[in-house]
Amino acid sequence: MEDGKPVWAPHPADGFQLGMIVDIGADTLTIEPLNQRGKTFLAPMSQVFPAEDDVNKLVDDNCSLMYLNEATLLNNVRVRYNKDHIYTYVANILIAVNPYYDVPKLYGPDTIKSYRGKSLGTLPPHVYAIADKTYRDMKVLKMSQSIIVSGESGAGKTENTKFVLRYLTTTYGSGQDIDERIVEANPLLEAFGNAKTVRNNNSSRFGKFVEIHFNEKNAVVGGFVSHYLLEKSRICTQSNEERNYHIFYRLCAGASEDIKKKLHLDSPDSFRYLNRGCTRYFASKDSDKQIMQSRKSPESKKTKAENGTLCDESFRYAITIS
Repeated sequence: MEDGKPVWAPHPADGFQLGMIVDIGADTLTIEPLNQRGKTFLAPMSQVFPAEDDVNKLVDDNCSLMYLNEATLLNNVRVRYNKDHIYTYVANILIAVNPYYDVPKLYGPDTIKSYRGKSLGTLPPHVYAIADKTYRDMKVLKMSQSIIVSGESGAGKTENTKFVLRYLTTTYGSGQDIDERIVEANPLLEAFGNAKTVRNNNSSRFGKFVEIHFNEKNAVVGGFVSHYLLEKSRICTQSNEERNYHIFYRLCAGASEDIKKKLHLDSPDSFRYLNRGCTRYFASKDSDKQIMQSRKSPESKKTKAENGTLCDESFRYAITIS
């Protein structure tokens, strides 16, 4: 790194900020931020990284960057995210940034068709591309393949897993209803394994290993789900803004009168395993009208969850389970 060259230097809030080197010391560099001319600060040499000549340039694969380091990788992902490109490659690894809203046409039928049989990198980065490559590797190598989906709470692990399943069953399904049954099993699994956290209304609180079974013609014919690492402590205690597993609230809200009497159900604030946390129902305006007032906690009567899609699903499956 030389004087006058653009670099990424550490920033307490943004992670890194763009600046210029104005002096080189023994172990530190004197940096002048580009957005604060005249001001300088010292940064450890090991925490300063060279920047691309065009910091607004975006590439599909971070490996295509001239300088690949933590700062340039994060900047490329950020530039892409601001243009609704939420997926970015690092070779055959896919980085996904949750936009928290629906990006138009990102997962539609036409998009599914476009990725079928395409080599990785031929089309823009997408979870469908990873799913298709995995399928083709399985077919060519005659070996089982795995896709690891990892990330922090709210990153989008559950949704991206659904997209992988949807792609494989839609593109390489056997034409039987087993394809739809595999995909539709997710809400039921989520009822027993997902819960509201501070950061995510539908956070998976358990690990999940999903097997997709193919026949000799490489068509989807079945599946098997093993769940493990269930967060058992959540059953006993929750923080003020978090809930227990969805199933408890769904039963309270949607169980029939016979089930209610048999299981001695009431409003969530009547139960010690629920009332120490958030007891609000996920209810939209329409589904809220279907819940009897006697089954609502005081908190539920005053407020409703902000996630309308989850609200409708929650009550619909409460009725199904009952």
